[in-house]
Amino acid sequence: MAALERPTLCLVIDYGQRPAIAEARASEAVTNALGLPLQHLRLDLGDTGGGLLRDDTPLPDAPSPEWWPFRNQILVTAAASVAVRNSLHTVIVGTVLDDRDRHADGSPAFYEALDRLFALQEGAVRVVTPAINETTTALVDRSGLGEDILAWTVSCHRASLPCGQCPGCWKRARVLSSLGLLQTPDP
Repeated sequence: MAALERPTLCLVIDYGQRPAIAEARASEAVTNALGLPLQHLRLDLGDTGGGLLRDDTPLPDAPSPEWWPFRNQILVTAAASVAVRNSLHTVIVGTVLDDRDRHADGSPAFYEALDRLFALQEGAVRVVTPAINETTTALVDRSGLGEDILAWTVSCHRASLPCGQCPGCWKRARVLSSLGLLQTPDP
């Protein structure tokens, strides 16, 4: 998304997720390669989380093994706060079509409601999702990014090194494989 939208400011948030170190490292490498500014934000949400992103214990009635309640709502709210502090008026979220397969907070209705809510508040920040109807594979392909940058990407839910055994690792492998950049291991 950063390669296509060229935002004024990119944001990486450590909210207590296990792969936070890898995500920050990847964000730094990608934004440096693209010549984009990056800000780090730390929110301690560890006591609210669950599933693979926190530990290996799923929350009761979790819709997926990595479910962290209200995560996208909290993270977009934090991004909007950073936007206001930097005199920016738009938060670009990199959600894609594949996200709604597993989570309600990946749907157009969710982001439309969030955009309406933020527009009502002081700061009038808008929430946009340019790739919400596009698959991850199509977005990565359209970005034109090469292996030198895509090698930095991280999707593991369990650790700062790919475990190869979680839905995030499997999805990343499928996407890179479909683009001819990696052989897909069988899960």
